[in-house]
Amino acid sequence: MIRYIFSVLLLIITCVKGEPLNKVPIIYSPKYNIILFGIQKLHPFDTEKYKKVYKCLRHNVGIKKDQFYTPEKVSDEDLKLVHTDRYLKSLNNSKVIAQIAEVPILKFIPNILLRKRLLIPMKYGTGGTILGTELALKYGWAINLSGGYHHAKSNSGGGFSFYADIPIAIYKLWQKDPTLKVMIIDLDAHQGNGYESVLKNDDRIVIVDVYNCQIYPRDYEAKQYITYDFPIVSYTKDDEYLSIIDSIRKIISIEKPNLIIYNAGTDIDENDPLGRLKISEEGTIKRDEIVFESAKENNVPILMLLSGGYSKQSAIIISKSIENILTKIEEPNHSLEPAP
Repeated sequence: MIRYIFSVLLLIITCVKGEPLNKVPIIYSPKYNIILFGIQKLHPFDTEKYKKVYKCLRHNVGIKKDQFYTPEKVSDEDLKLVHTDRYLKSLNNSKVIAQIAEVPILKFIPNILLRKRLLIPMKYGTGGTILGTELALKYGWAINLSGGYHHAKSNSGGGFSFYADIPIAIYKLWQKDPTLKVMIIDLDAHQGNGYESVLKNDDRIVIVDVYNCQIYPRDYEAKQYITYDFPIVSYTKDDEYLSIIDSIRKIISIEKPNLIIYNAGTDIDENDPLGRLKISEEGTIKRDEIVFESAKENNVPILMLLSGGYSKQSAIIISKSIENILTKIEEPNHSLEPAP
């Protein structure tokens, strides 16, 4: 136990050498949390899991408040890097928001409240993904305690995804370095059809998607843009699942990306009502460990996003997994710099 505490403290002190407040490359804002007069509880997604994970990291790991990075809200200009004007304007309609959020009652809520209580938190989450890519390239790894809205397309949203944070962050990087090669590893239970549709046919993108092919969204058009396609079936268990995840080690070594964006959905959990998989808590934690270890072995910076997770255990699993990652990362490679 003493050794564990010492290793975590050493990580906090050294992992971001040179920062005045000894910051850890973990991004959080209280504005991530979606609180809408209790209506948010009508959706199985825990819209307040972000602060639960944050509190666990503070209390269990000992990361102080001023050691987290705080994101800015994504700008309208950056949203337009991916989204059409028509789509963004459609969000002024409460019916459209209700449809994307999959909570029909929201169509009766004044749009100004929905934008403030629902869309603004996701704008901050998107800003966190943008910041996360920069921190990952600088320090070797980063974790955004939000993001991973992988069903949002250029002209539409879906599955509680309003903004395509992953493509937006990538386009921001490409403004500085258009040669940057990015691998998206999507281990959420659902297919990442949003960014697949946006980033299609771009040879700077490598997509690894492991998902339950028997559930939403069943987007066969977007499926053709997956580089490494791993459709699995409902009730898949740990052994079969982790054998697939372990193959990612070789994929990274073959592709040699400059950055990995890891969509770490916890809806693979055996208690999740939507993912329909049978992965244990230990299996999910091991999954994340394998991905981070694989990135480290290949000296590739990695950004983790929380993405989906609809069970009451989701925040607990995420917290335990991040704690495990912090102990297994040891000391990140300080020499990592943005790709030239």
